[in-house]
Amino acid sequence: MDEDLKLVNEVLNGNIDSFNILVNKYELVILRFIYNMLKDKEAAEDITQEVFITVYNKLYTYKDQYKFSNWLYQIARNKCIDYIRKYKRVYEANMEDVRDVASRDISPEQSAEYKETKKLVESFIKDLNDIDKQIIILRYSGSCVTFTDIAEILNMSEAAVKRRYYKTRDKFKEFSLIREKGCR
Repeated sequence: MDEDLKLVNEVLNGNIDSFNILVNKYELVILRFIYNMLKDKEAAEDITQEVFITVYNKLYTYKDQYKFSNWLYQIARNKCIDYIRKYKRVYEANMEDVRDVASRDISPEQSAEYKETKKLVESFIKDLNDIDKQIIILRYSGSCVTFTDIAEILNMSEAAVKRRYYKTRDKFKEFSLIREKGCR
């Protein structure tokens, strides 16, 4: 967090290279977050660019008492909401479209199991309401987002985030058991 704050201050003092460092650090996690919300590769790439343009133009509004990454996720979330409102739909797409998501050198059995599990998870997440979907996506985005961070990003209490997360996790366990029993 101290590194981000230092970079933000450098950008505010006119150092463009520091902004490029911030972009390189967060671009992929923001792209993945947006893609998981919209399921449209091109839209996710465009909105990711919009997020960083907004960040650059509004960096002076960032309050250093909050984590920079949380502020960035809030902007990304708001851009997604704007996009969904404008186009009134969320696209279905193939998860393989996102850069660097594919696993490396795994056996055919592992690959088949991975694809099966991925389909199960995607099927479950697709039917969640927006808030629960955002909580799950943020929690598993790969950037170590804590419940406190999620609460701040979604403007909810930490207790509410935890409650929704654990309820959703329990629903997934039930969902996967029902699917498993149905297949046999």
